[in-house]
Formats: sequence, structure tokens, C-alpha cells
Amino acid sequence: MTGRIAPRAFSTAVGRFHDRSDTPRAFLERCLETVDALEDQVRAFAAIDADAARQAADMSTRRYADGRPLSPIDGMVVGVKDIIDTADLPTEMNSPIKKGNRPEADAACVAAVRQGGGVILGKTVTTEFAISRSGPTTNPHDPTRTPGGSSSGSGAAAGSGMVAASFGTQTQGSIIRPASYCGAAGFKPTLGALSTDGVHPLSRSHDHLGTIASCVRDAWRLAKWTADIHPGHGSAGLGGPHDGTLTPTPPARMGVLRLDGFSELDDKSHAAFDAALDILRRAGVAIVEPADDARLARATAVMNTIFTPSISMVARDMRWPFTGYRAQHPDGLGPRILELLEMAEQSTIDDYRGWMREREDARAAVADLARDFDAVIFPASSGPAPVGFDYTGSRAFLTGWTFLGFPTFSVPGMTVNGLPCGLQIAGFADRDYALGRHAAWVEDRLSDDAGRSPDLKT
Repeated sequence: MTGRIAPRAFSTAVGRFHDRSDTPRAFLERCLETVDALEDQVRAFAAIDADAARQAADMSTRRYADGRPLSPIDGMVVGVKDIIDTADLPTEMNSPIKKGNRPEADAACVAAVRQGGGVILGKTVTTEFAISRSGPTTNPHDPTRTPGGSSSGSGAAAGSGMVAASFGTQTQGSIIRPASYCGAAGFKPTLGALSTDGVHPLSRSHDHLGTIASCVRDAWRLAKWTADIHPGHGSAGLGGPHDGTLTPTPPARMGVLRLDGFSELDDKSHAAFDAALDILRRAGVAIVEPADDARLARATAVMNTIFTPSISMVARDMRWPFTGYRAQHPDGLGPRILELLEMAEQSTIDDYRGWMREREDARAAVADLARDFDAVIFPASSGPAPVGFDYTGSRAFLTGWTFLGFPTFSVPGMTVNGLPCGLQIAGFADRDYALGRHAAWVEDRLSDDAGRSPDLKT
């Protein structure tokens, strides 16, 4: 099965759309061939509408033939996580209490895709309400392993080439982890940069809308267009040129964030990470360790303390609408949701104020690094995807940048025992475009060296 897995890049195809050596309809058909080959086992989709996708792709093909594409994402084949409202497809959230739910309107991000001429193929599987019971999706690289949660189908569809990009959401680790496990690129923007209107809420203090795609450039392109059309309330969007292009730019200095999560890495995963650092050093990047920089050491120590305040804030934020769901459907919610509601009932507003102060302290400690570092670097997951489906993977490398609300990418390029795992390139609030340029450069370096560096594939 692994030999057929290949992400399908839109950013390289769009030039062929312009010179008419390729078309959006042909691109879609290649995606559908992959769906036909893999979906029975991968089960990335909760719903597919191939007929509607073909109609959209045909319209896009005519626009390119006329030299008038609507946007930088015209013709991009997109999946939509199934906690995001779509007017033409059910939004069931992998929950029995939402079975048959038909929204009356598109979420803001879906409306942006339609406005830009994107081709929506279907709804991708989520864990229950993006936080509880797993769905049926398997990892496209090994069907015995989790694809990661909660954007399980989005990661599997993008990583396998069923779509060029998908929308995902992250409240703790739900974009970066499935991207890492499925061999895709993941982008979690600055909190609020993309509108979450029409996205089912978990935690307003933590919920991010982002993208999982074939590559960093595609993840950025979809996010950039969405933010330009429908940014979050009070947000100025993502910055960068409106055409969605990223000019790869080498970072001068990157700090390694040696979180406690490194203890979860096995020897091969640790070796792959160190090999990636060596590639970047050889390319001229100064890689700085916490032992050599006091502020980096302090930020690392602070980030190791955020796990309790983060999940506690999420639990308290979840009281609505989930308290109402519990009252109406006492047997309809998974155990994780019930556990978090019980946790919330033990907390007070004073507790919440304390967690907010801890978050501000952590933000200040990490923002201080921007004076000396272009980005920080650490694994995107605790190695490759674990076997089984009840557990969607550790959040040890994931919770921190979500708690901060700062942007981060999972960059594909490392392989351990034949399975992908990502490198996390994390940055600072509202510097998404600069971070994207660095992430694209890192992706290029890892891709260039993959064939020459056996240590990247352990």
C-alpha cells in the first residue's frame, strides 16, 4: 500500500493550468483515482460528492482556458473537516447526536473556497466533536496505525493524495499531529487569523482553524486565501502577497525547544530529528540549544509547565454547548467529553484567571525569543503514528504552541521505520508569513537531502 501513497501538490500543477498542459478537471480525476484505490481502507471521508466536485472543476477549467481564474486556489481540490458547516453536505461531527445534521449555510472558510473557485470534494472524518472517540480513518502508510486526531481524515486525505489540501482544526494538537503521522504539511496559524464562524466550538481560547496539505506551499495558499476573504474577528489576516506565493527564505538562527516530550522519542526518532538539524546546520542555519542560551532555556522550562492550565481552560470553555448536549442526550457523548465536563465543574472563575495569567507569562517568555531567533524547532510528534485507534497520539510537542496561540508548521521530510513524522517549525504571533517562508525553505532542504542522507530515514 505504501508504494501508492504520494501527496498531490496543487502549487506545482497550477502553472500547467495556466499554460493548458493540465486542467483542474484532470487534476480532480487523479485525486478521484486515488480515492477509488485507497478509500475503502483509509476511510478518510465522512461524505463525498464527486458530481459536484466535477462540476466545480469543469467551471475552473473553463476559467483557466479563458485566462481568468478567480483566485490563487481556483481548481484546488479541498477536503473539509466534518465539524465545519457545509450547506450541501451533512455536518455530523462523528457524533450520534448529530446524525443527519444539515446546516443551512456554509462556514466562512467554506464560503471562501467557493468564492475562490476551489473544488470541495467532501467532508473529512473527525474524532467525535474533534476531541473524543475516534472515527474509522486509518493511517494511509499503515492501516494498523492511527492517522492522528482530531483532523484524522484531513491528514489522511492530504497525505495520500486524495486532495491537495484540507481544512483542519486544532484545540491542542489536531492539525500538526495528523499532518506529521500522515506525511503531509500542517499549518496552524496565529489564533484568530482565520475565521471560525461555522466551525463547531470546543474552546474559544484555544480553537484554531488551519490547513493540512501536500506541502507547505499548498497549506499556506489555502490558508492565505481564506484569511484574505474571511479573517477572524479583529484579525488582520496572515500577511504576505495576495497571490498566495511563498518565497523560501533561510532562517538565520533557530532555537531548539528541548521539551520534556523528548523523553518519549525512541532512538530512531531522536536520530532522525538530529539528522534534520545537521542538514540545516550544513545549509548555514545557526542551531542554538537551550544549554547555550539562557532565554531559550527559560522559555523551554516555561513551556514544560503549560499542560495543566491548557487542558483546564479547554474543559471550562467546553461547558457550552456540551452541558446542554449532555442534558439532552445523556448517553450520547463519549467518555472523554464527559470527563472534561466533570473537570470543568470542579473549577472556578478564579482558577480560570490564574490559567490566563500563566498563558500570558508563557507568551511573554516565548515572544522574547523573537529578538534573537527566526523560529524555534522541535518534533511535530513523538515519532511515527502508534499502532491502534483508541489513542490518537501524544500531545507532548503539540499543546504548547496552541496554548500560546502562535503559528506553527509541521514540515514533512523525516521517516522512521518507513513511516513519516514531521519537523515542527514554530514562530511568533502575527509573523505567519515570515514563518511560512522559513518552513518552505526547510521543506526544500529536507527534500533535497532525503536521498543523500540515510539518517533522515532510519
